[in-house]
Formats: sequence, C-alpha cells, structure tokens
Amino acid sequence: MTTTQQKPRANWPDMSPIEEGYYAIPDPDDPDTMTYWRRAVTKKHNSLRAWPAKAWNGPPVPRRSEVPEDRDERDAFAAAWSESRRVYATKVIAAITADPDTARRRFSVLRVRCWSCGRKLRDAISKTYGIGPECRGGMDPATFARYCTPAVGRAHVEHLAAEDGAE
Repeated sequence: MTTTQQKPRANWPDMSPIEEGYYAIPDPDDPDTMTYWRRAVTKKHNSLRAWPAKAWNGPPVPRRSEVPEDRDERDAFAAAWSESRRVYATKVIAAITADPDTARRRFSVLRVRCWSCGRKLRDAISKTYGIGPECRGGMDPATFARYCTPAVGRAHVEHLAAEDGAE
C-alpha cells in the first residue's frame, strides 16, 4: 500500500462525495450551535476534521477518571464511545452532502473566508461569491456569477432568517 492509498476504517462513513474545502453546518446534536469543518485530501490524510485545527465537535473525549479500570469494561466503554463518534461523523457527512453548496457558502458568510481554501476574503466581490480570486481564477466571470450568485443569496437568506429568529 503506497502513501497515497488509505485503508478505509471499518464501518466508517464514506467521505468521498465531499469535495475538498471548508463547510459550516449546524451541529447534528445541537442545532443551535454552528460547527465548522475542513475536508482535506493529501498524501498522508484523507480527512474531514473540525475547523480550526484545535476545535472539537461531537462526543467529548472521556476523561481518564471516566474510563473503567477493568479490561472488559474498558473495552466495552471504548467501543461504545467509538460508535457514538462514528454515528456523529455519519450525521455530519449526511448534513454536508445534503447541500454542500449551502454548507460552503454558510462557511464563507459566517467566517468571511473562502469556501475553497479557507483564506480570509478581502474584497467585496470575493465576499459576495464566498470564494477568493485565486480559487475562482480561470473561470468566466459571467458564468461564475450565474452559477454562484443564487446559491450565495440563498445562504445569506438562511443566515439572516436564523439571526432574525434568534432575536
């Protein structure tokens, strides 16, 4: 097996439908909290991870004092925690794949960062589209505007409706 090939985890949800980039979705277990995710495919990693790097979403990591000392109980505890993590990851992947464009636009709207590379957006056009000039380079501006503007508009409406509902 080469470094570019990854052995899939048993019973772990398939992340292949999710393109590389940044996403924002409501937490599957707490819809009042927005979670941020980064999908990266490199030689060493094929991952969907919480963003920024030190963020943690999902079931909390158990403290050492919570882990049973008996080996059989500890193994059962670890299996149950791992299963809860797998279930959470399945919900996250389902939420992103249900509407990846909205999740990407939501990331850029809420974080003011590019949904493709995660860099900070500086100009008004990039903020409107949710993607920076380097990431959209080479695309015909008229075609890009026809493709992205409606999706960005829907994301803005959803964000504003959520803010209005919270007040």
